[in-house]
Amino acid sequence: MPTDPKQYQESLLPWSRWKHAILIEYLKAMSAIMRSWESIFYVDGFAGPGKYTKDDAIGSPVLAAKHAQELARTNAQYALQCINVELDNCVFQNLERSTTQYSDYVTNRHGDFGQYVAEILGIIGDKPTLFFLDPIGLKGLEWQALLPIFHRDAKTELLIRFDAQTATRLTGNEESLHSTFNSILGEDSSDYWLKCVASYDDGAQRKRDRLTKAYEDKLIKHFPYVGRIPILSSDDALKYYLLFATKSLKGMQVMNDVCFATQGLRDRTLDAERKEAGIGQQMSFFDLNPEDEILRELKALKQAVLVELEEVDSTVRDELRGLVASRADNFGRFSGSQFTAVLGGRPRSLSVPKEFENLKARIQIHNGLTPGNDKVEISLMR
Repeated sequence: MPTDPKQYQESLLPWSRWKHAILIEYLKAMSAIMRSWESIFYVDGFAGPGKYTKDDAIGSPVLAAKHAQELARTNAQYALQCINVELDNCVFQNLERSTTQYSDYVTNRHGDFGQYVAEILGIIGDKPTLFFLDPIGLKGLEWQALLPIFHRDAKTELLIRFDAQTATRLTGNEESLHSTFNSILGEDSSDYWLKCVASYDDGAQRKRDRLTKAYEDKLIKHFPYVGRIPILSSDDALKYYLLFATKSLKGMQVMNDVCFATQGLRDRTLDAERKEAGIGQQMSFFDLNPEDEILRELKALKQAVLVELEEVDSTVRDELRGLVASRADNFGRFSGSQFTAVLGGRPRSLSVPKEFENLKARIQIHNGLTPGNDKVEISLMR
C-alpha cells in the first residue's frame, strides 16, 4: 500500500475491493439485525478520499453513505448515520466533494482520529456502531486513543486493518522503534511482545503471525470474539490482516458468513490482477474436484469442532460455531451450511458427499432440539 496520501487516493487497489465487499456486506447485515434501533452508526476513522481520482472507484465512505441513502429511500424504520475522519488535507477535500450528495447521512471531520474519539462517542451515544479503522501502517491505532471505544458498554464492533509487516519492522533490531509498537499494544515496555515471539525464530511470516496474535490477545480482553482475515496480493503475499472484534456471537457468525460468501469476488479480483501482471496459474495434478473439495472442508471442520467440544462439558450450538470461527485459520473458511452438516443437521444449499461421516453419532442433545437449531445444547459423548 502506498504511504503517500496523494498516491493512495488515486486508485483502488485490487485487494481492497474484497476488503470493501466484506465491509459493506457486513454493514448491510448488521443494519438489518439492529433494525429495532432508531439509529445505527458507522465510523470510518481513516476514511480516505471517498472517490478515487484516477479510476473513479468509490471508497468505504461513499459505499456506506450509499447504503444509508438506500435505507432512507425504502422508508426503513431505522437510519444509518456515517461519521468519517481524515487527516490529510488534500484527501479530506476529496472526501468532502464525494460525500456532498449524502450530507443527510454523513458527518466529516478533518484531523487525527484520536482527537475526535471523545466527540464521536458523544454523538453515537448508546447506539450500535461499527468502527472501520483502516490506517496506512499502524499510525493512529495507539491503544490509549482507542481504549474509550473498547470500554463502551453499547453494542460496538470493529474492523481493524492490522499491518503485520509494519509491526515486524517496528519490532526489529532498531530499538528506537519499539516504543511505537508498544503504544499500539498499550504496553510500557517491549516485554509483552518479546515473550510472544521469543520461541519463534523461524521466519518472517511466523513473526508476523505472532505479533498479530499478540494484538489479538489484547483485543480479546475487551471483545470475546476476534476473527482474522488475511488480505493477499496476486502473488499470494500478505498485505495485511483485517481483524474483526465483537462481543456478539451473532456478529461473529454473520461476519464469518460474509467472508465466506465474498471469497468468489476475492478470487476473481486476484485472478484478473494475475492475468494483467502476467503471473501464470500453477496447475496441480492434485487439484480436487468440487465434491472432493467439499469433503475435505467438511472433514477439516469436523476436526475443528471436535477440538472445541473436547474442551467443554457442554455448549450451545451457536456458541460452538462462534468459537470455531474465532480460531485464526478458521475465520471465513466454513459456512453455516457446512457447520449444520458436521453436527448432523440438514443443510440448505449444500450437497453432502456420501463419504462424509458427521458427528451426529458422537454428540448428545440436551434439550430436545434438532442439531441444526442454534439454541440446542450439545456435548461430546465421552
